[in-house]
Amino acid sequence: MRTDDEIIERVRSIKDRDFFGFEIGDLVSCLPFDKAKEFLNADAKEEDWGEVYAHDRESMLKQMLDYMPFAWKKANNGRGLSAGRSMAHYNAWIWLAGDDLGDMSDYQFYGKDNLVKICDHYGWDAKQWDDGVREN
Repeated sequence: MRTDDEIIERVRSIKDRDFFGFEIGDLVSCLPFDKAKEFLNADAKEEDWGEVYAHDRESMLKQMLDYMPFAWKKANNGRGLSAGRSMAHYNAWIWLAGDDLGDMSDYQFYGKDNLVKICDHYGWDAKQWDDGVREN
């Protein structure tokens, strides 16, 4: 499981490329308030900070698999921003799981080739979700 310090370093290292903050949001939500505070709005309060998200490997794999049908639906329907958000989530979750599949932010074909790569890596059958169409 990634440590708080590793997560903080990761957030700092991707802040310039995570334009919408989707990946950063997933990472920061795994931190306790005192460590997340530097990445939050100045008026954020500890009492409003929810439960720290589980980010052990098993939790990340479950999160990725549970999200996969939604990611494929957005990709199959050509939903550009949603497909980009899916890739940002997977960037965070894959890293939190302790793996490195490369940068998933490129979402040519709405991320379908990346989704296949993720499915192949984790042993999930992408064909159950993939409509087979590759268009931009």
